[in-house]
Amino acid sequence: MKLHIININNNSYFDYDIIIISKGKGLNFMEISIGSINKINNIFEKADSEKRTMLYEHEVYELLDWVGLSVPKNVLITETNQVTEDVLQPFGDKVVIKVVSKDIIHKQKLGGVKIVNKHDPIFVQYVIDKMRTEILSNYDTKLPHIEGFLIVEFVEFSSGLGNELLLGIKCDRAFGPVITLSKGGDDAEFFAKYYDKANLVLPHLNLEQATKLASSIKIRHKYIETGHPEYTDLIAKTTSIISALAYNYSKVNLDNPTYYITQADFNPFVFSKTGKFVAVDGYVSFEKAQKQNDELTVNTNNLIPFFKPNGVAIVGVTSDPNKYSMGKEIAHLMHELGRDDLYCVNPKGGTVKLGDKDYPLYQSIDHIEKSVDLAIYTAPAKHISSFFESMEKNIPKSVVLIPGIPSDIDYQEFKSDLKSKVKEGIRVIGPNCMGTYYGKGKDAIGVNSLFIEEDRLHIESNELSNVVLLSQSGGMAITMIDKLKNTPIFKAVVSFGNKYDVKITDLIALFELQDIIEVIALYVEGFDTLEGRAFFEMAKNSIKPIIVYKGGKTEAGAKAAQSHTASMTGDYEVFKSACQQANVILLEDASMYMNTIKTFSLLAHKEIKGMNVAGVLNAGFEATIASDELGSLQLAKPSEKTMKTLKSINTHGLVDVSNSIMDVTPMTDDVRYGQYIEAFLKDDNVDSVLVGVVPHVENIKSTPDTCHDDNSLANIIVKLFHKYNKPIIVSVNASEYYAEFVSVMEKGGLPVFTDIRLAVRTLEIFAKYKNLR
Repeated sequence: MKLHIININNNSYFDYDIIIISKGKGLNFMEISIGSINKINNIFEKADSEKRTMLYEHEVYELLDWVGLSVPKNVLITETNQVTEDVLQPFGDKVVIKVVSKDIIHKQKLGGVKIVNKHDPIFVQYVIDKMRTEILSNYDTKLPHIEGFLIVEFVEFSSGLGNELLLGIKCDRAFGPVITLSKGGDDAEFFAKYYDKANLVLPHLNLEQATKLASSIKIRHKYIETGHPEYTDLIAKTTSIISALAYNYSKVNLDNPTYYITQADFNPFVFSKTGKFVAVDGYVSFEKAQKQNDELTVNTNNLIPFFKPNGVAIVGVTSDPNKYSMGKEIAHLMHELGRDDLYCVNPKGGTVKLGDKDYPLYQSIDHIEKSVDLAIYTAPAKHISSFFESMEKNIPKSVVLIPGIPSDIDYQEFKSDLKSKVKEGIRVIGPNCMGTYYGKGKDAIGVNSLFIEEDRLHIESNELSNVVLLSQSGGMAITMIDKLKNTPIFKAVVSFGNKYDVKITDLIALFELQDIIEVIALYVEGFDTLEGRAFFEMAKNSIKPIIVYKGGKTEAGAKAAQSHTASMTGDYEVFKSACQQANVILLEDASMYMNTIKTFSLLAHKEIKGMNVAGVLNAGFEATIASDELGSLQLAKPSEKTMKTLKSINTHGLVDVSNSIMDVTPMTDDVRYGQYIEAFLKDDNVDSVLVGVVPHVENIKSTPDTCHDDNSLANIIVKLFHKYNKPIIVSVNASEYYAEFVSVMEKGGLPVFTDIRLAVRTLEIFAKYKNLR
């Protein structure tokens, strides 16, 4: 076999039949050579011609050999008399004999694997005949077809922890190929479940990424201590090659491979006593590739009209003033925005009064004289198909389908029927959603289809609103809007429901290009086929923070999610790994999720150069908790100049200014409090400032009648926030009585929290993200 090596160190432990190419500065990817791909395709073609969907183990060895990985010597025996001295000569004192049969998966349980001392050919023949008899004795009726027996080199290795590893490939419906790296051996699954979870990564991994992964596994410490640091390098290079194999034979490979690997387990890979990393056992299942589909395609065509339409039609508006109508609620919200291009539709005709204006009810969209960009459908789901069929002249670019699909309608049949009715170019959000909100401003009149009246759900945007919230659940969307009502951060909200047409990735692609949006927040319960992979690829290249909370993490949560959004929830661990790789901010707690979005929004224009934090707090217990919760944040080391300033402020001598997280005591008043904060803000050694306030003390103007004073602590902090470009995060540990004190700071653009832990943790997440970019 001719081997090609490009851009690889001379001390490589591998003989490569792959080519390493450079894709961007310093990013070396393992690429399988054309010659090897042809040979591997031949292996799959032979198995396919025999109507198999799995490879025999000798074929797995051949496949791995063609990508340059170490495998044991092996030979297939189809007849017992083929075992001769010449056949056994290349092997050592011991061999492993394995049955070869497409009908037998668990060979060892049936006596299909034996370790044999290689005395002579006759003895090996005897063992093979005895194995055949033992295997067949396990079956009463239909006997398995035995293709033959594989004689395999016995690889000597130490069975100590870390010397056996599992490398695998699994095909995830939403994310495509996933690489598994974990402890190997017979107890690999048990160990991963109860002791140390498997490492999951999405290919394609370059060498740097594979090395980072290999260097993160806990067993690396043993390799170093036992004098084998090169083991980490072997794992990294092997993982990179398996990654190339997984990517090449998957649906995410746009070069249209002939076959897809659906599952592969190479268990174990072992560190042999000769220094090689050898695949001792292997399993590969596959399928013939189908015609390439467009599941990885991102489509932003006609999405703008969902947010900036010229002409809005609300379908399903009642004329009865005493009857509740979701359509009328939405029409009223649009009317309140001051839209003069609002049209209401009801097949019965008539009029409807919205505010002080009477609107005609058009019998269909085609009856509207002016063109309509956006149609919002609120009538019963059973009429959706006829609604699309009826449009002939006035065809909207975008349609929101509000109603859920009743259980007596099969959703897959509904989708199939709709495909023949929706005219080309029309984009659809929903069904089972609340639609879209886009804040009124200089760039747009605004849109609001969230169908909750203003008194019950107040939402507003201003010139600083910079977040788009993409939510599969309408309930989650309105909960977040309500909880963050004092902080108008949302410029756009999309409740997308069942994703008949418009996908998460379409929306992310759209808002990635909108300058007014600086933070993308996502609540998702499930991805469609390969939508997760498209999300992963997009998120890797996003220049904006993507903050995610995933519903359906547990089995119970997944069932609940499916019950109301028809979502496919998938494997949470795969999703979690994809987020880690793509630098997506994934939160495990709903409260942390909301507060992190708030922090990233309000600090979007702040510059943070590092992880060094200082704090000014007036309660000792909070200073202690803050110090305990720092995580990857580091205590700042103030400059000598700052230390002199702090000492000069500390005229009463009650503050220990040597601590970077300072307890300034309840004796510190508003002005002195601000002076301490400003001293840290001026110091180049301080990257961010944490402020904690227990506002019950007399020295601080924190009551409703004093907190609005110009020299109140709240207003002092707001002025400092706008004066300096460093992040400030505030915690106010108090009851509702101090809500106005908090409100002054929130209206001033500061992220304020009710718990010092939340404040510190969100600051850590913000700082870590900014320093990884």
